[in-house]
Amino acid sequence: MTVQLTEKTIKGNKIRTNNHRLDEIIALWNKVPAMHLVGDFYAVYSNYESNFKGDYDLLVGSEQACFPETSIIQAGTYVEIPVEVASPEGVGRAWQKIWEDEDLEKQRTYKSDAEHYKADGTIVIYLSV
Repeated sequence: MTVQLTEKTIKGNKIRTNNHRLDEIIALWNKVPAMHLVGDFYAVYSNYESNFKGDYDLLVGSEQACFPETSIIQAGTYVEIPVEVASPEGVGRAWQKIWEDEDLEKQRTYKSDAEHYKADGTIVIYLSV
């Protein structure tokens, strides 16, 4: 399903990484409880070197947070992918399915992607197309 998103500026902690450096990604996520994010928050993927195989910026934060680093969820059309099980493993399984979907890969623009962690506990992944 495609949706239109408006631009959002997300403030939080940012790293430059890739999908082969899981230790860095886990270390970033381990900082999240101490960030005291309230309500909805996001993991924003941006500044892609190429595609899901290259380097990218990953920022975890929210619109209301008070952190100096920012990432933009760009306005535009996104494929919305609900995460079936709201857990780190569920998010990982959702990304595995995304990376294996050749038709979806052809549509992706890699402008900005996001995981939306909603206050109600559900998680949705947005992929720019």
